Amino acid sequence: MRTRSLSVRLVCVALGMLEAASAYAFEDTKVLPKGVRNLTIRSVNTNFDTITDPNGAQKPLAHLLFKDLTFKQMANAEDPLKGRQLRGFLLQNGISESESAGQFSADIKGRVTVTAPIAAYGITDSMTLAVAVPIYNAATSASVGFRPNSNSTKLLSLLSRPETNQIANAREAAGKLNDAVGQLNKKLTDNGFQSINNWSGQGMGDTTIALKYRSIDNSRMGLATTTGVVAPTGRRKDPNILNDVPFGDGVWSPFAQVAVDQKLPLSFSTNQFVKYTETLPGTRTVRTITYDEMVEVPNVTLDYNMGNKFDAGTSLRYQPAYGLLAGVGYTYFRKFGDVYGGNLSLDSKKALQRWTDMQAHNAEFLVGYSTVQLYQAGRADIPFAVNVAYTKQLASRNMPISDLAQFNVDLFF
Repeated sequence: MRTRSLSVRLVCVALGMLEAASAYAFEDTKVLPKGVRNLTIRSVNTNFDTITDPNGAQKPLAHLLFKDLTFKQMANAEDPLKGRQLRGFLLQNGISESESAGQFSADIKGRVTVTAPIAAYGITDSMTLAVAVPIYNAATSASVGFRPNSNSTKLLSLLSRPETNQIANAREAAGKLNDAVGQLNKKLTDNGFQSINNWSGQGMGDTTIALKYRSIDNSRMGLATTTGVVAPTGRRKDPNILNDVPFGDGVWSPFAQVAVDQKLPLSFSTNQFVKYTETLPGTRTVRTITYDEMVEVPNVTLDYNMGNKFDAGTSLRYQPAYGLLAGVGYTYFRKFGDVYGGNLSLDSKKALQRWTDMQAHNAEFLVGYSTVQLYQAGRADIPFAVNVAYTKQLASRNMPISDLAQFNVDLFF
């Protein structure tokens, strides 16, 4: 039974958006003293079942899967002879091919946990090298349903009348309507997709290597620049699994960041930062979808320019000498649209690049405890810090609504 693809690409696009995580609001200009090592264990958790559209309106993650099944699509799914017979029967009984026989619905939910050990070393008193290797654990649940409507009941009733001699066809049509989801999954598997089902996976994400240099550090302010690269060590999106979660972008991405701290009275401080990530050209295996067909399309490997990313943020923190950590912050994230090359039709390029221009506004909150200042004053035996942060998405465009809960442990040795 043909379903005109049910816009299944929405699932791929929405989950792929999770690759585009915004920068952490509580940046600072601190570096490690020469010869000191630091190990940070960062754990980030999120759940998602909602997405924002190009206008920022919230919708269920699978909202584009809510599609009508028309009589025309039913006829197209049959062999040529049966298709002509069904069209003739519809015409004879005054039923339009464009009328709906029922509606598909879907529910998609996801969960992602990322654990990232971050190792850092003080090369000099003003320069620190860091490497982060995230480990993903992700799962999505997906279910699809179909509800026939009164038009289906009417068609089956007409086919079942003895004078039409269509009883066998009525039984066959009723069976296909009752198994519309099964027919959809068969359509997917016949074209190389996996059927819509629950999915889970774990593995390494993209590796980040960064060099941070603090050029100013006085009683009033600090200034630091960070340069580095994100290496494509994480698994890419599988074009044949509609609801898997990619663990990386699949391209090399150099970046640069500038951060400024202002030291305020009463143990308060502020920070502002800007970061720009340049994604280098690469290749990607995708389905050559169009707006009209997203299932009966082949896999191809194309030249690919993922959109560059821009992050900016500001925060206010309170850190008295006795060890309390507290702060509030704001971040802005923007990812520009992807560009595909190769021998593609204009319709395919537009369909592939749709929904890839993203932005988000986030509020962040932090609370924790640190013994670093106490250790420096000789009042603690071990320097360490622990904190919990929460990121609340205030508004976004073309992104899943995925608030983040984050836990960090910092050890120094």
